[in-house]
Amino acid sequence: MFAQLRNALARNASVFQTARNASSGANGKAWAVDLMASEAGISKKQAEIALKSLLAGIEGAVVAGERVTFQGFGSFESVARAARTGVNPQNPTQKIKIPASMAPKFKAGSAFKSAVNK
Repeated sequence: MFAQLRNALARNASVFQTARNASSGANGKAWAVDLMASEAGISKKQAEIALKSLLAGIEGAVVAGERVTFQGFGSFESVARAARTGVNPQNPTQKIKIPASMAPKFKAGSAFKSAVNK
């Protein structure tokens, strides 16, 4: 399904124009559901279920320590952040300890970078 979406986006330059002209927040979940429904010829409910499934699958894999890669688009993974000492923004002279944590990371693929740089 992702490949169909990627191909539809590549074919349909007006989708990119719509994304560029959209106001703040217009390119969220509702936008993705509408795009998937229209490009794949499915109902909005089916598109919403597919989108939720995809995002839940990516989240589950990253939480489990796996790397999820969409060739040409990018990859999602989790990275470890070491414990460190920071500065309290309300009192810059006060040092605070920031505990170690895990954080999600996205790295754009070469095709995505090229599309953005055109």
